[in-house]
Amino acid sequence: MCTTQGLQRVDVIYRRVDDDFLDPGVFRPGSTLGCPGLMRAYRTGNVNICNAVGTGLADDKSVYPHVPEMIRFYLGEEPILQNVPTWMCREPDDLRYVLDRLLPLAQPCCAASPPSRSIARYTAT
Repeated sequence: MCTTQGLQRVDVIYRRVDDDFLDPGVFRPGSTLGCPGLMRAYRTGNVNICNAVGTGLADDKSVYPHVPEMIRFYLGEEPILQNVPTWMCREPDDLRYVLDRLLPLAQPCCAASPPSRSIARYTAT
């Protein structure tokens, strides 16, 4: 990776760019967001991408509450870790719960991009 102090070896990348913009040599040629040559380096094993191409769905906030169900369905196992309490406001009981406690609960928007635009108040319990 080219830095202000010259080239630096990078072993792992956690990307914050959608697949389409990751590498202009492979995806969108006009993209200035990605890194030319990144996919070539990935394919040859010179760098790892910990949230690899095509895994965006698994990182989606609206999928998160369903992960325990997916583990049970696909693996036939109980999840090892518990989810953070999450309420899906499209479910009537969850919506009622959230509306009754709106201010103390975190309120990130699933459609917010980037997530920093989410309106939220976080409370540790």
